[in-house]
Amino acid sequence: METVRVFLKHDLGIFAIRSGRRKTDLLADKVDHLTTVNVERTTENIAFAENVTWCVGKAIQACSIKSRKILTGVYLLDQLNKTVMKEIGYGQSRYWELKQIALDEFMENFAAYQKEIGLEPYIKLVK
Repeated sequence: METVRVFLKHDLGIFAIRSGRRKTDLLADKVDHLTTVNVERTTENIAFAENVTWCVGKAIQACSIKSRKILTGVYLLDQLNKTVMKEIGYGQSRYWELKQIALDEFMENFAAYQKEIGLEPYIKLVK
């Protein structure tokens, strides 16, 4: 089990590099052009990384607009929380509540997309 914040802040970058993608390739308007890869066409590690990054992109895309803005700003564009907070126009306490909601939405969506494509080994994210 891995915390969702560590996964998005640190591990996602590693998976993106292994897959030959950039984190910006996972933006909601670009993710529909990504594909999942079968292990027979490449190495197991590359296929796994491509499938994980696809799941991340689809999971963020499936979130509500506010959640998508927070997740995209902080984890895909590497902006500071303070910057994202100003961009979406909320005060500090409300922003942190919305960020928790965004992480919950992401975890639920990520698990659903992993299941959809049969991603093995399954990545279990927790708060």
